[in-house]
Amino acid sequence: MPRIMRLLFGLILLTALACNLPVSTLRATPDLIGTHVAQTLTQYALQPTPVPSATPQPTQILPLLTATPTMEPSPTPSAESSGDPRLQLGDPIYTETLDNGRSFGLEGKVYEDENTLIRVQNGAMILTSKYATGYHGWRTGGRKLQDGYVEGLFRTGNCAGQDTYGLIVRSPDFIRGYWFTITCDGHYGFGYWDGEKYINLLERRDDQQVIKTGPDQTNRLGVWLEGNTFRLYVNGVRLDEINDSQFTAEGYSGAVIAAHNTPGFTVYLDELSYWNLP
Repeated sequence: MPRIMRLLFGLILLTALACNLPVSTLRATPDLIGTHVAQTLTQYALQPTPVPSATPQPTQILPLLTATPTMEPSPTPSAESSGDPRLQLGDPIYTETLDNGRSFGLEGKVYEDENTLIRVQNGAMILTSKYATGYHGWRTGGRKLQDGYVEGLFRTGNCAGQDTYGLIVRSPDFIRGYWFTITCDGHYGFGYWDGEKYINLLERRDDQQVIKTGPDQTNRLGVWLEGNTFRLYVNGVRLDEINDSQFTAEGYSGAVIAAHNTPGFTVYLDELSYWNLP
């Protein structure tokens, strides 16, 4: 064969081989697919849902979305009905002095999430709302009580406007329960968290000026629980009374906080006391 023909034939053969190189021998086995899926899910993994623990944990809530009721003047109580329960009932059956956080699941521990910091230190449970966004954080524990009088002694730091704090009663499960709250500009409210949303039962202005407003104040918040009747006291003066039957069994008590005006709003619960009814 002439040399030129041999060269031409060689080029044709190489071209044919180049167009038929072996394909990959990698096959799509179940193990391979599973590995790929796992890697993909890892890249887009969400944080796992936390498993509830046996100790009480605070719950963070989005700003309350319930309609704000009309601020009505509070009724003026009679001298008899406004008597300080502390004087009527004598010594409490128990006072939680918060020398440690054992009954609130905070002994040697600090609770912190992106919105709220709660710890027990120097004889007080200290609740801090990090941002002025209206998020509510709370902690419950102590002793269970059904009917009786519960009172919390609260101190504030820097405090203004609608910054909110208060007392929780009849919490059946550390999450749900009634809230009696006051604001740093002298309003008070009562309602309950049902586990998914807040039901506002009462919201009024303190026309008696019983609430000590502004920063660096101390207020005693008390709730008289008797069946479906709730009497609300601040500094020994009865502000209001309301009836509701959402939670009738015994429950825990605690504290709630929400900053609306002051980032880093901090409240100190110094004592939580309990009385039996006569």
